[in-house]
Amino acid sequence: MDFQIPTQDQYAKAMMDLLPPGKAWPRDIDTNLYRLFYALAGEVRKMDEKALDLIAAAFPATATDFLDDWLEVFALPDKCTTWQSSDEDKRAQIVARLTWTGEASIKFLKEYCANLGYSVDIKEWGGAICGASRAGKQGCQTSDRLSEAVITINILTDKDPTFLQCELQAVLPYLPYHLFSQGKPF
Repeated sequence: MDFQIPTQDQYAKAMMDLLPPGKAWPRDIDTNLYRLFYALAGEVRKMDEKALDLIAAAFPATATDFLDDWLEVFALPDKCTTWQSSDEDKRAQIVARLTWTGEASIKFLKEYCANLGYSVDIKEWGGAICGASRAGKQGCQTSDRLSEAVITINILTDKDPTFLQCELQAVLPYLPYHLFSQGKPF
């Protein structure tokens, strides 16, 4: 959102336009009345600037003044982020937790990793295998490992994978995965 705040002159003119017509309310810029409204307009403009700053400061992805409040809402920092972590990592974790729905699809996991600041490639392995699985066979036995699935997550950016690994362990304890950083096991 990019809002354009009017200039102090525009505010003063708008205030002057609210006055009733007539000689008692001169509209010239060299009058004391205009100077009064110009001074008042400066304060109105400052309030509008602060209000717009407040919107950005309160939104989780851009939080500044309210970052501690957002951390408290999500019981953060936790073992993945500490008070020494960068504000960027804290914001990313808040947004990721705020948008978390518990889904385990590849698309959703890519979006979750992107919210944490990671570009990833995810592949899913496992499930039914031609020739090994067959119709009528009862699967999911304790000795049957053909129905298990695992995913590999390859981090494509230079960002340290420790934070992502910690987050995934916290939110995906049920999903086996292998983490790679630029093609190398982590």
